[in-house]
Amino acid sequence: FDCDDVADHSSAYLDDDPKEDKGSAFQAHLSNCGPCQAFVSTLASTIGALSWLPGVNAPSAMKQSLLDRMHRGN
Repeated sequence: FDCDDVADHSSAYLDDDPKEDKGSAFQAHLSNCGPCQAFVSTLASTIGALSWLPGVNAPSAMKQSLLDRMHRGN
């Protein structure tokens, strides 16, 4: 694992995603890398802060537009 891998897998790690079976490699890198520790800590704090905001429903046309773009790969 390197810093790019940590950036790519931090959300899944914080969510304790069982599909991400890279926890020990992630933790090994994190235990020796101060910048990655700071990144994951900041990400965790941000996620925690955002959880206090009220939910907002996007208009259905916007949802459909986003889904269409995702399916096209844009």
